[in-house]
Amino acid sequence: MYDIFVTVAIFFTVYVFIISEKIHRTIASMIGAASLIFLQIFENPHEVYIKYVDFDTVFLLIGMMLFVAAMKRTGFFQYIGVKGLKISRGSPKLLFFILTSIVATVSAFIDNVTTVLIFVPMTLAVSDAIGMDPSPFVLGEIFASNIGGTATLIGDPPNIIIGTNAHLAFSDFLVNLAPVSFAIFLIVDLFLILVYRKELSIDLKTMISEGMFNEEKNPKLLMGEVLLGITIILFLFQHKLNISGSSIALMMGFLSVLVIEKDQLEEFLREIDWETIFFFIALFIITGALEETGVLEKMAYFMVDLAGDSIKKFEMILISFSASLSAFVDNIPYTATMVHVIDHLKDIDPKTFHNLNPLWWSLALGACLGGNGTPIGASANVVAIQILSQNGKKIKFWKFSIVGFSVVLISVLISSAYVFMRY
Repeated sequence: MYDIFVTVAIFFTVYVFIISEKIHRTIASMIGAASLIFLQIFENPHEVYIKYVDFDTVFLLIGMMLFVAAMKRTGFFQYIGVKGLKISRGSPKLLFFILTSIVATVSAFIDNVTTVLIFVPMTLAVSDAIGMDPSPFVLGEIFASNIGGTATLIGDPPNIIIGTNAHLAFSDFLVNLAPVSFAIFLIVDLFLILVYRKELSIDLKTMISEGMFNEEKNPKLLMGEVLLGITIILFLFQHKLNISGSSIALMMGFLSVLVIEKDQLEEFLREIDWETIFFFIALFIITGALEETGVLEKMAYFMVDLAGDSIKKFEMILISFSASLSAFVDNIPYTATMVHVIDHLKDIDPKTFHNLNPLWWSLALGACLGGNGTPIGASANVVAIQILSQNGKKIKFWKFSIVGFSVVLISVLISSAYVFMRY
Protein backbone atom coordinates (compact mmCIF):
# COMPACT_ATOMS: atom_id res chain seq x y z
CA MET A 1 0.00 0.00 0.00
CA TYR A 2 2.96 2.29 0.78
CA ASP A 3 4.32 1.81 -2.77
CA ILE A 4 0.99 2.70 -4.36
CA PHE A 5 0.54 5.82 -2.20
CA VAL A 6 4.07 7.11 -2.93
CA THR A 7 3.80 6.38 -6.66
CA VAL A 8 0.44 8.12 -7.06
CA ALA A 9 1.60 11.08 -4.92
CA ILE A 10 4.75 11.57 -7.01
CA PHE A 11 2.80 11.11 -10.23
CA PHE A 12 0.31 13.86 -9.34
CA THR A 13 3.03 16.15 -7.95
CA VAL A 14 5.03 15.92 -11.18
CA TYR A 15 1.95 16.63 -13.28
CA VAL A 16 1.00 19.63 -11.13
CA PHE A 17 4.42 21.15 -11.85
CA ILE A 18 4.16 20.28 -15.55
CA ILE A 19 0.72 21.87 -15.85
CA SER A 20 1.59 24.95 -13.79
CA GLU A 21 4.88 25.37 -15.71
CA LYS A 22 6.49 26.85 -12.59
CA ILE A 23 9.34 24.35 -12.91
CA HIS A 24 10.69 23.14 -16.24
CA ARG A 25 8.88 19.92 -17.10
CA THR A 26 12.13 18.00 -17.63
CA ILE A 27 13.45 18.98 -14.19
CA ALA A 28 10.12 18.10 -12.51
CA SER A 29 9.80 14.75 -14.28
CA MET A 30 13.45 13.72 -13.78
CA ILE A 31 13.31 14.51 -10.03
CA GLY A 32 10.04 12.54 -9.80
CA ALA A 33 11.50 9.55 -11.67
CA ALA A 34 14.72 9.60 -9.63
CA SER A 35 12.69 9.81 -6.39
CA LEU A 36 10.73 6.68 -7.33
CA ILE A 37 13.98 4.77 -7.84
CA PHE A 38 15.59 6.25 -4.68
CA LEU A 39 12.54 5.32 -2.55
CA GLN A 40 12.83 1.73 -3.88
CA ILE A 41 9.38 1.62 -5.43
CA PHE A 42 10.74 -0.80 -8.03
CA GLU A 43 11.44 -4.36 -6.95
CA ASN A 44 14.76 -4.36 -8.80
CA PRO A 45 16.07 -0.78 -9.28
CA HIS A 46 18.91 -2.04 -11.51
CA GLU A 47 16.42 -3.25 -14.13
CA VAL A 48 14.28 -0.09 -14.28
CA TYR A 49 15.90 1.31 -17.42
CA ILE A 50 15.89 -2.04 -19.20
CA LYS A 51 12.31 -2.95 -18.25
CA TYR A 52 10.46 0.37 -18.49
CA VAL A 53 12.40 2.86 -20.63
CA ASP A 54 11.50 2.46 -24.30
CA PHE A 55 14.94 2.99 -25.80
CA ASP A 56 13.57 2.29 -29.26
CA THR A 57 11.63 5.57 -28.97
CA VAL A 58 14.59 7.38 -27.36
CA PHE A 59 17.06 6.40 -30.09
CA LEU A 60 14.45 6.99 -32.79
CA LEU A 61 14.12 10.56 -31.51
CA ILE A 62 17.89 11.11 -31.48
CA GLY A 63 18.33 9.67 -34.98
CA MET A 64 15.44 11.61 -36.50
CA MET A 65 16.54 14.85 -34.83
CA LEU A 66 19.92 14.42 -36.49
CA PHE A 67 18.24 13.62 -39.80
CA VAL A 68 15.99 16.71 -39.63
CA ALA A 69 18.96 18.92 -38.72
CA ALA A 70 20.75 17.66 -41.83
CA MET A 71 17.65 18.09 -44.02
CA LYS A 72 17.40 21.73 -42.96
CA ARG A 73 20.81 22.33 -44.55
CA THR A 74 19.50 21.15 -47.93
CA GLY A 75 16.66 23.70 -48.06
CA PHE A 76 14.18 20.82 -48.58
CA PHE A 77 11.61 22.05 -46.06
CA GLN A 78 11.49 25.56 -47.51
CA TYR A 79 11.25 24.23 -51.06
CA ILE A 80 8.37 21.84 -50.32
CA GLY A 81 6.69 24.47 -48.17
CA VAL A 82 6.56 26.95 -51.03
CA LYS A 83 5.27 24.20 -53.34
CA GLY A 84 2.47 23.40 -50.90
CA LEU A 85 1.62 27.07 -50.56
CA LYS A 86 1.22 27.42 -54.33
CA ILE A 87 -0.90 24.26 -54.56
CA SER A 88 -3.24 25.74 -51.95
CA ARG A 89 -3.65 28.81 -54.21
CA GLY A 90 -3.12 31.16 -51.33
CA SER A 91 -5.85 29.72 -49.09
CA PRO A 92 -4.57 29.02 -45.54
CA LYS A 93 -7.65 26.88 -44.84
CA LEU A 94 -6.94 24.69 -47.88
CA LEU A 95 -3.24 24.56 -46.94
CA PHE A 96 -4.25 23.47 -43.42
CA PHE A 97 -6.41 20.67 -44.81
CA ILE A 98 -3.71 19.54 -47.28
CA LEU A 99 -0.99 19.38 -44.60
CA THR A 100 -3.13 17.62 -42.00
CA SER A 101 -4.42 15.13 -44.60
CA ILE A 102 -0.88 14.20 -45.62
CA VAL A 103 0.23 13.87 -41.98
CA ALA A 104 -2.78 11.66 -41.12
CA THR A 105 -2.11 9.41 -44.13
CA VAL A 106 1.63 9.09 -43.49
CA SER A 107 1.05 8.45 -39.76
CA ALA A 108 -1.05 5.41 -40.61
CA PHE A 109 2.09 3.73 -41.94
CA ILE A 110 5.04 5.49 -40.26
CA ASP A 111 5.74 6.26 -36.60
CA ASN A 112 3.98 9.46 -35.48
CA VAL A 113 7.18 10.95 -34.04
CA THR A 114 8.97 10.51 -37.36
CA THR A 115 6.02 12.06 -39.18
CA VAL A 116 5.90 15.23 -37.08
CA LEU A 117 9.68 15.56 -37.10
CA ILE A 118 9.51 15.73 -40.90
CA PHE A 119 6.37 17.83 -41.34
CA VAL A 120 6.59 20.37 -38.49
CA PRO A 121 9.86 21.94 -39.76
CA MET A 122 8.24 22.10 -43.20
CA THR A 123 5.23 23.85 -41.68
CA LEU A 124 7.45 26.33 -39.85
CA ALA A 125 9.20 27.15 -43.13
CA VAL A 126 5.83 27.93 -44.74
CA SER A 127 4.58 30.03 -41.82
CA ASP A 128 7.82 32.01 -41.76
CA ALA A 129 7.46 32.73 -45.47
CA ILE A 130 3.89 34.02 -45.15
CA GLY A 131 4.24 35.66 -41.73
CA MET A 132 1.55 33.53 -40.08
CA ASP A 133 1.32 31.98 -36.62
CA PRO A 134 2.36 28.32 -37.11
CA SER A 135 0.51 27.11 -33.98
CA PRO A 136 -2.84 26.19 -35.68
CA PHE A 137 -1.03 24.22 -38.38
CA VAL A 138 1.23 22.37 -35.90
CA LEU A 139 -1.67 21.55 -33.56
CA GLY A 140 -3.65 20.28 -36.54
CA GLU A 141 -0.74 18.05 -37.54
CA ILE A 142 -0.39 16.71 -33.99
CA PHE A 143 -4.06 15.73 -33.84
CA ALA A 144 -3.94 14.35 -37.40
CA SER A 145 -0.89 12.17 -36.61
CA ASN A 146 -2.62 10.54 -33.64
CA ILE A 147 -5.89 10.05 -35.51
CA GLY A 148 -4.15 8.67 -38.59
CA GLY A 149 -2.06 6.32 -36.45
CA THR A 150 -5.25 4.77 -35.10
CA ALA A 151 -6.28 3.46 -38.51
CA THR A 152 -3.80 0.61 -39.00
CA LEU A 153 -1.97 -2.16 -37.18
CA ILE A 154 1.40 -0.39 -37.51
CA GLY A 155 0.16 3.18 -37.04
CA ASP A 156 0.51 3.33 -33.25
CA PRO A 157 2.25 1.05 -30.68
CA PRO A 158 -1.02 0.16 -28.82
CA ASN A 159 -2.38 -1.31 -32.05
CA ILE A 160 0.71 -3.48 -32.45
CA ILE A 161 0.28 -4.76 -28.87
CA ILE A 162 -3.42 -5.48 -29.45
CA GLY A 163 -2.81 -7.10 -32.84
CA THR A 164 -0.07 -9.35 -31.49
CA ASN A 165 -2.05 -10.43 -28.42
CA ALA A 166 -5.40 -10.92 -30.21
CA HIS A 167 -3.88 -12.39 -33.40
CA LEU A 168 -5.43 -9.68 -35.58
CA ALA A 169 -4.09 -8.98 -39.07
CA PHE A 170 -3.31 -5.68 -40.81
CA SER A 171 -6.49 -6.05 -42.85
CA ASP A 172 -8.57 -6.46 -39.66
CA PHE A 173 -7.43 -3.06 -38.40
CA LEU A 174 -7.90 -1.46 -41.81
CA VAL A 175 -11.48 -2.72 -42.14
CA ASN A 176 -12.53 -1.98 -38.57
CA LEU A 177 -10.63 1.19 -37.64
CA ALA A 178 -9.82 3.04 -40.88
CA PRO A 179 -13.46 4.11 -41.60
CA VAL A 180 -14.05 5.62 -38.17
CA SER A 181 -10.57 7.20 -38.12
CA PHE A 182 -11.33 8.88 -41.47
CA ALA A 183 -14.66 10.21 -40.16
CA ILE A 184 -13.03 11.51 -36.98
CA PHE A 185 -10.26 13.21 -38.97
CA LEU A 186 -12.71 15.06 -41.22
CA ILE A 187 -14.89 16.30 -38.35
CA VAL A 188 -11.88 17.28 -36.20
CA ASP A 189 -10.34 19.16 -39.13
CA LEU A 190 -13.57 21.10 -39.70
CA PHE A 191 -13.73 21.84 -35.97
CA LEU A 192 -10.13 23.15 -35.95
CA ILE A 193 -10.70 25.29 -39.04
CA LEU A 194 -13.68 26.80 -37.23
CA VAL A 195 -11.67 27.36 -34.01
CA TYR A 196 -8.78 28.99 -35.89
CA ARG A 197 -10.84 30.76 -38.53
CA LYS A 198 -9.29 34.15 -37.71
CA GLU A 199 -5.72 32.86 -37.95
CA LEU A 200 -6.56 31.08 -41.22
CA SER A 201 -8.36 34.01 -42.85
CA ILE A 202 -5.34 35.72 -44.47
CA ASP A 203 -5.58 35.94 -48.27
CA LEU A 204 -2.23 35.07 -49.82
CA LYS A 205 -3.29 35.06 -53.48
CA THR A 206 -1.79 38.49 -54.16
CA MET A 207 1.53 37.53 -52.60
CA ILE A 208 1.69 34.39 -54.75
CA SER A 209 0.69 36.17 -57.97
CA GLU A 210 3.41 38.77 -57.38
CA GLY A 211 5.98 36.02 -57.08
CA MET A 212 6.94 36.75 -53.48
CA PHE A 213 7.63 33.06 -52.84
CA ASN A 214 10.48 31.69 -54.93
CA GLU A 215 11.34 28.01 -55.11
CA GLU A 216 15.07 28.50 -54.55
CA LYS A 217 16.95 25.26 -55.05
CA ASN A 218 19.86 24.48 -52.78
CA PRO A 219 22.59 22.45 -54.55
CA LYS A 220 22.14 19.81 -51.83
CA LEU A 221 18.38 19.60 -52.37
CA LEU A 222 18.53 16.51 -54.60
CA MET A 223 20.63 14.66 -52.03
CA GLY A 224 18.10 15.59 -49.34
CA GLU A 225 15.23 14.26 -51.47
CA VAL A 226 17.08 10.97 -52.03
CA LEU A 227 17.83 10.56 -48.31
CA LEU A 228 14.23 11.32 -47.35
CA GLY A 229 12.94 8.84 -49.97
CA ILE A 230 15.20 6.08 -48.63
CA THR A 231 14.16 6.86 -45.04
CA ILE A 232 10.43 6.73 -45.80
CA ILE A 233 10.80 3.45 -47.75
CA LEU A 234 12.71 1.87 -44.86
CA PHE A 235 10.07 2.95 -42.35
CA LEU A 236 7.26 1.67 -44.60
CA PHE A 237 8.83 -1.79 -44.81
CA GLN A 238 10.46 -1.96 -41.38
CA HIS A 239 8.09 -4.70 -40.16
CA LYS A 240 8.71 -6.86 -43.22
CA LEU A 241 12.46 -6.26 -42.91
CA ASN A 242 12.28 -6.89 -39.15
CA ILE A 243 14.26 -3.71 -38.41
CA SER A 244 13.49 -1.43 -35.46
CA GLY A 245 12.54 2.19 -36.06
CA SER A 246 15.47 3.34 -33.92
CA SER A 247 17.97 1.44 -36.09
CA ILE A 248 16.61 3.11 -39.23
CA ALA A 249 16.59 6.55 -37.60
CA LEU A 250 20.15 6.30 -36.25
CA MET A 251 21.51 4.91 -39.51
CA MET A 252 19.83 7.56 -41.68
CA GLY A 253 20.60 10.32 -39.17
CA PHE A 254 24.35 9.74 -39.19
CA LEU A 255 24.38 8.89 -42.91
CA SER A 256 22.72 12.23 -43.72
CA VAL A 257 25.36 14.04 -41.63
CA LEU A 258 28.10 12.16 -43.50
CA VAL A 259 26.64 12.96 -46.92
CA ILE A 260 25.55 16.57 -46.36
CA GLU A 261 28.10 18.11 -43.95
CA LYS A 262 30.47 15.45 -42.60
CA ASP A 263 32.73 17.96 -40.82
CA GLN A 264 29.91 19.52 -38.78
CA LEU A 265 28.96 16.62 -36.47
CA GLU A 266 29.37 18.69 -33.30
CA GLU A 267 26.96 21.31 -34.64
CA PHE A 268 24.42 18.63 -35.54
CA LEU A 269 24.69 17.04 -32.08
CA ARG A 270 23.98 20.45 -30.50
CA GLU A 271 20.68 20.53 -32.41
CA ILE A 272 19.43 17.38 -30.68
CA ASP A 273 16.79 18.38 -28.15
CA TRP A 274 18.26 16.70 -25.05
CA GLU A 275 15.55 18.25 -22.84
CA THR A 276 12.90 16.24 -24.68
CA ILE A 277 15.03 13.07 -24.58
CA PHE A 278 15.37 13.20 -20.78
CA PHE A 279 11.71 14.15 -20.42
CA PHE A 280 10.70 10.96 -22.25
CA ILE A 281 13.02 8.82 -20.13
CA ALA A 282 11.48 10.28 -16.94
CA LEU A 283 7.91 9.73 -18.16
CA PHE A 284 8.69 6.10 -19.03
CA ILE A 285 9.97 5.53 -15.48
CA ILE A 286 7.00 7.27 -13.82
CA THR A 287 4.50 5.28 -15.90
CA GLY A 288 6.56 2.16 -15.22
CA ALA A 289 6.04 2.74 -11.49
CA LEU A 290 2.27 2.84 -12.04
CA GLU A 291 2.57 -0.53 -13.76
CA GLU A 292 5.01 -1.99 -11.19
CA THR A 293 2.81 -1.14 -8.21
CA GLY A 294 -0.35 -2.47 -9.89
CA VAL A 295 -2.11 0.90 -10.17
CA LEU A 296 -2.89 0.40 -13.87
CA GLU A 297 -4.20 -3.13 -13.22
CA LYS A 298 -6.46 -1.92 -10.40
CA MET A 299 -7.87 0.75 -12.74
CA ALA A 300 -8.49 -1.88 -15.40
CA TYR A 301 -10.45 -4.18 -13.08
CA PHE A 302 -12.36 -1.19 -11.72
CA MET A 303 -13.72 -0.73 -15.26
CA VAL A 304 -14.72 -4.39 -15.42
CA ASP A 305 -16.63 -4.11 -12.12
CA LEU A 306 -18.30 -0.91 -13.30
CA ALA A 307 -19.59 -2.58 -16.48
CA GLY A 308 -21.01 -5.62 -14.70
CA ASP A 309 -22.25 -8.26 -17.15
CA SER A 310 -22.97 -5.86 -20.05
CA ILE A 311 -20.46 -6.00 -22.90
CA LYS A 312 -22.03 -2.90 -24.53
CA LYS A 313 -21.59 -0.94 -21.33
CA PHE A 314 -18.00 -2.15 -21.06
CA GLU A 315 -17.28 -1.01 -24.63
CA MET A 316 -18.43 2.52 -23.83
CA ILE A 317 -16.53 2.63 -20.52
CA LEU A 318 -13.41 1.20 -22.17
CA ILE A 319 -13.32 3.88 -24.90
CA SER A 320 -13.95 6.77 -22.49
CA PHE A 321 -11.67 5.58 -19.70
CA SER A 322 -8.83 4.65 -22.08
CA ALA A 323 -9.03 8.03 -23.80
CA SER A 324 -9.04 9.92 -20.50
CA LEU A 325 -6.13 7.98 -19.02
CA SER A 326 -4.05 8.06 -22.23
CA ALA A 327 -4.12 11.86 -22.15
CA PHE A 328 -1.84 11.68 -19.09
CA VAL A 329 -0.23 8.24 -19.01
CA ASP A 330 1.87 6.54 -21.68
CA ASN A 331 -0.60 4.35 -23.59
CA ILE A 332 1.89 1.52 -24.17
CA PRO A 333 2.03 0.05 -20.60
CA TYR A 334 -1.68 0.82 -20.15
CA THR A 335 -2.54 -1.15 -23.32
CA ALA A 336 -0.18 -3.97 -22.32
CA THR A 337 -2.07 -4.22 -19.01
CA MET A 338 -5.52 -4.04 -20.59
CA VAL A 339 -4.94 -6.79 -23.16
CA HIS A 340 -4.38 -9.28 -20.33
CA VAL A 341 -7.49 -8.05 -18.52
CA ILE A 342 -9.64 -8.37 -21.67
CA ASP A 343 -8.21 -11.82 -22.38
CA HIS A 344 -9.21 -12.88 -18.86
CA LEU A 345 -12.85 -11.81 -19.37
CA LYS A 346 -13.68 -15.09 -21.14
CA ASP A 347 -12.78 -16.98 -17.98
CA ILE A 348 -14.83 -14.62 -15.78
CA ASP A 349 -18.00 -14.71 -17.90
CA PRO A 350 -17.80 -16.92 -21.05
CA LYS A 351 -21.40 -16.18 -22.05
CA THR A 352 -21.18 -12.37 -22.00
CA PHE A 353 -17.63 -12.09 -23.33
CA HIS A 354 -17.66 -14.82 -26.00
CA ASN A 355 -16.66 -12.33 -28.73
CA LEU A 356 -13.84 -10.01 -27.67
CA ASN A 357 -13.31 -8.24 -31.02
CA PRO A 358 -15.50 -5.19 -30.16
CA LEU A 359 -13.43 -4.73 -27.01
CA TRP A 360 -10.15 -4.81 -28.94
CA TRP A 361 -11.41 -2.04 -31.25
CA SER A 362 -12.73 -0.05 -28.27
CA LEU A 363 -9.35 -0.29 -26.54
CA ALA A 364 -7.47 0.75 -29.69
CA LEU A 365 -9.71 3.77 -30.29
CA GLY A 366 -9.53 4.98 -26.70
CA ALA A 367 -5.80 4.42 -26.17
CA CYS A 368 -4.70 5.95 -29.48
CA LEU A 369 -7.10 8.91 -29.68
CA GLY A 370 -6.80 9.92 -26.01
CA GLY A 371 -3.24 11.09 -26.61
CA ASN A 372 -4.62 14.25 -28.22
CA GLY A 373 -5.87 15.51 -24.85
CA THR A 374 -2.71 17.13 -23.50
CA PRO A 375 0.73 18.27 -24.73
CA ILE A 376 2.26 15.17 -23.09
CA GLY A 377 -0.46 12.69 -24.09
CA ALA A 378 1.55 11.27 -26.99
CA SER A 379 5.17 11.29 -28.11
CA ALA A 380 4.28 13.27 -31.23
CA ASN A 381 2.72 16.01 -29.07
CA VAL A 382 5.84 16.45 -26.94
CA VAL A 383 8.17 16.59 -29.93
CA ALA A 384 6.05 18.97 -32.02
CA ILE A 385 5.39 21.36 -29.12
CA GLN A 386 9.11 21.45 -28.29
CA ILE A 387 10.02 22.25 -31.93
CA LEU A 388 7.51 25.11 -31.79
CA SER A 389 9.01 26.32 -28.52
CA GLN A 390 12.52 26.31 -29.99
CA ASN A 391 11.21 28.56 -32.75
CA GLY A 392 9.92 31.11 -30.27
CA LYS A 393 6.27 30.03 -30.14
CA LYS A 394 5.30 28.52 -26.81
CA ILE A 395 1.90 26.88 -26.24
CA LYS A 396 0.84 26.65 -22.61
CA PHE A 397 -0.35 23.33 -21.21
CA TRP A 398 -3.89 24.56 -20.50
CA LYS A 399 -4.23 26.28 -23.87
CA PHE A 400 -3.34 23.07 -25.71
CA SER A 401 -5.55 20.99 -23.42
CA ILE A 402 -8.68 23.10 -24.01
CA VAL A 403 -8.51 22.34 -27.73
CA GLY A 404 -7.05 18.87 -27.16
CA PHE A 405 -9.81 17.63 -24.89
CA SER A 406 -12.39 19.06 -27.29
CA VAL A 407 -10.79 16.94 -30.01
CA VAL A 408 -10.78 13.90 -27.68
CA LEU A 409 -14.45 14.48 -26.81
CA ILE A 410 -15.38 14.57 -30.52
CA SER A 411 -13.30 11.43 -31.10
CA VAL A 412 -14.83 9.55 -28.14
CA LEU A 413 -18.40 10.43 -29.15
CA ILE A 414 -17.88 9.30 -32.74
CA SER A 415 -15.97 6.17 -31.66
CA SER A 416 -18.63 5.21 -29.11
CA ALA A 417 -21.45 5.64 -31.63
CA TYR A 418 -19.48 3.66 -34.23
CA VAL A 419 -18.69 0.73 -31.91
CA PHE A 420 -22.20 0.67 -30.44
CA MET A 421 -23.92 0.57 -33.83
CA ARG A 422 -21.48 -1.66 -35.73
CA TYR A 423 -20.89 -4.35 -33.11
